[in-house]
Amino acid sequence: MQTLGLQTRITVVVPTFNEADNIEPLVRRVLGACPEAEILVVDDASRDGTADRAREMGRTSPVRVIRRVDERGLSTAVLRGFAEARTDLCVVMDADLSHSPEAIPSLVRAVEGGADVAVGSRYVPGGAIDEWPLFRRLASKAGTLLARPLTPVRDPMAGFFCLRRGLLEGIELKPRGFKILLEILARTRTRRIAEVPIRFEDRSAGESKFGPRERRDFLRQILTLYRDLNAWPYRLMKFLATGATGYGVHIAILCALVELLGLHPLIAAVGAFAVAMTSNYFLNRRWTFRAREVPFLSSYPAYAAGAVGGLLVQLGIMKALSAFHYVLGASLGIVAGTAFTFLTSHLWAFRKR
Repeated sequence: MQTLGLQTRITVVVPTFNEADNIEPLVRRVLGACPEAEILVVDDASRDGTADRAREMGRTSPVRVIRRVDERGLSTAVLRGFAEARTDLCVVMDADLSHSPEAIPSLVRAVEGGADVAVGSRYVPGGAIDEWPLFRRLASKAGTLLARPLTPVRDPMAGFFCLRRGLLEGIELKPRGFKILLEILARTRTRRIAEVPIRFEDRSAGESKFGPRERRDFLRQILTLYRDLNAWPYRLMKFLATGATGYGVHIAILCALVELLGLHPLIAAVGAFAVAMTSNYFLNRRWTFRAREVPFLSSYPAYAAGAVGGLLVQLGIMKALSAFHYVLGASLGIVAGTAFTFLTSHLWAFRKR
């Protein structure tokens, strides 16, 4: 087996499963495009001899093979490759030649130029996809849309990227399924990202490994990231749940003030609103936005102003739609008022400096 040469400064991590027909042309093209690379094949006990062919090439080329027997999955294979790499600079790519090895130098230059991660992107100007069926295109776009609250990258589902391993130090990753790049981008929260346009081509040989199970794994990954990172869709759901509890508090206090204390309903409504708003504030601060460190003296007035503003938005829409049935105006007003209050809470009251 070849040892790490003095000129080797890049590790190309290639996770494989039954890619025997692709591994030889892949190695030739990678080394042709990037002679200073070492190719690290992480094989999940392929049954077609992928690991054996890679080892044979390793006799004369800088190719190492790690064969996993008790573990499966592209994401964990990539992380195993990072752990075994002998260089800090690493490139990840698929083994099926859908990613052009000739684009590796562009990714490396982007990282050496200051980016934390360089992504081989299909969805930036100059990028393209070769002959995908409509369903696959729609599935990819839907996945990208779901990932947007987690990262600004246009192609977070890409399997072709470059980074320095040091970026992951101290970061707890929860690899699942195929989309390790999304996991890395979301949990490191890096914004120093370069997207390098590539042409994504269909695999040269073999069968795709992406099926219903991988789609389910992706949805579980998205939900886990939403929850762990408190992404805005997850915060919005909690905000609405908090609003529902606030409604219950509001009605209970209103009835108590009117029925037990005999207050006028309008005066009672103001008191009930203040109590419910305060209850919602503390629940949103601790649970919805996880913003316990935000000072009470600054966040509470801001939240109250947003809540009152949301109420005024609701009343304004009801007045503007007074020509229609009042239920329609009230419904649209509640939606708009809730959205206004959520945005003021997110951007102002509970914003972490």
